[in-house]
Amino acid sequence: MTGKSRKTSSIQPVYCDRAHYRFDTCILQGPTIMDPASKTFTILEPVVFVIVEKIRPYGRKWETDIMSTIPELTLRTTTTTTTTTTTKQCDVRHEAPALVFSTGGYTGNLFHDFTDSIIPLFITSRTFASQPVLVLSRCHNWWLTKYNHILGMLSPHPVVNLDNDTYTHCFPSVTLGLTSHDDLRINPDIMPRNETILDFRAFLDRAYSTRKSLSQPKCLRPRLVLVRRRGSRAILNERDLIKLAKRLGFEVKIFEPSKTTDLSQAYQLLNASHAMLGIHGAGLTHFLFMRPGSVFIQVVPLGGDSVSESCFGGPARHLGLKYVAYKIETNESSLIEKYDKNDIVLRDPRAVQRKGWTYTKNIYLESQDVSIDLQRMSSYLEHAYLEAKRFMEENG
Repeated sequence: MTGKSRKTSSIQPVYCDRAHYRFDTCILQGPTIMDPASKTFTILEPVVFVIVEKIRPYGRKWETDIMSTIPELTLRTTTTTTTTTTTKQCDVRHEAPALVFSTGGYTGNLFHDFTDSIIPLFITSRTFASQPVLVLSRCHNWWLTKYNHILGMLSPHPVVNLDNDTYTHCFPSVTLGLTSHDDLRINPDIMPRNETILDFRAFLDRAYSTRKSLSQPKCLRPRLVLVRRRGSRAILNERDLIKLAKRLGFEVKIFEPSKTTDLSQAYQLLNASHAMLGIHGAGLTHFLFMRPGSVFIQVVPLGGDSVSESCFGGPARHLGLKYVAYKIETNESSLIEKYDKNDIVLRDPRAVQRKGWTYTKNIYLESQDVSIDLQRMSSYLEHAYLEAKRFMEENG
C-alpha cells in the first residue's frame, strides 16, 4: 500500500500529467528517495533505462513569468546497478506518502493562497488513502503559522522544508503538484466522492470552530462586516456608508485584513455574521468564512466586472451565498478626475480590457478609488438587510 488511490501511475513508475491549463502533476509510484540538496526525487524500482522528468509544482502554469520564479524539481528512475547504493542513503524513512508543492509565486496574497494552494491542497488530499507528509518548496514560516489549523487537518506529520532540509528522505510514493479546478471552486464531477465547495466550507468549520479565540455575542440586529482596504480601491466615503448601514438596521463591524491577520479570529467574526460588504480585492476571499445563505455585496470598480465575477461572484454563488454586485458608475469613480469624460477609459472599459490584463489592472484596479452614491446604495442595503435579518432569524 502506497497511500495513493491512483490507477494511472500503476502503469509506469514515473507518471506526469501535463494536460491541464492550470497545473502539472507527477507521481512516483513506488519507494522514492528525496535529496533536498539537488531537489531530486529518485524512484528506487529499477528500470533498464533512466527516465528524467521536470516539474514546477505551482498552479499558475499559464503565467510564464511567475512560473520562472518557482524552483524546478527533478524526478528520475534508477538502474539495477544503482538501486542498492541509493537505498542506503535514506536518512529519514516515512511510512506515509509525500505530497510536494510550492508556496512561492503569489503566496502572501490571500486570494492566491486559497485559489493556488489551500483549495488545491484540499482537492488533492482527497485522492490519498492515508494522510500524506507535506513537502514544501519556497516554504515560509509565517505561511505555516497562518495556515497551521488547516494544514493540521490535512496531515498530522511535520512539514518538510525542501529548501533548507539537509537530510535525504524516503517515502513509499511521491506526488508532486496540486490539482486545481478554477478560482475558489471545486468541481464535484471530477472529485473522488463528489465533494463540493460546501465540503471545503465544512472542512474550514472543523478546523476553526473549536478554536474560538473571539467570543461573538448574540446578535440583536443583523451583523454586516465591512471589509476595509488601504491603498488603491479605497471607499472614500466609508464613514457615510457605515452610518447608512447602521441607520437601515445593521450592526456594523469593520474588518481590515492584512498578511498577519489571525484566520481563526477572522473565521469566528465572519462565521457569526449575516452579511459582508467590500470592494473587489484579495480581502474578499474571506467570503469563504461566511455561512451559506448569508449576504455578500461586492463593490465592483469601474472596468472590473469580469475579474470581480470570476474571482468572487461565481464562487460565492457556488458556496450558496446571496451574492449582489454593486457596480460602480462613472460618477462614483475617482477616474473622472484623471480622464476626460469622453476618454475611452470612462466611456468604454471593455475596449480597454481588450488591450490586456496588465493594462486593465494598472488603470482600473491600481489607480481607482470610489465614492459610493449613498442614495443608490441604500436600495441595495435595504434588500440586503431583509435577507440578512431572515437569515439571522433562521440560523442565529
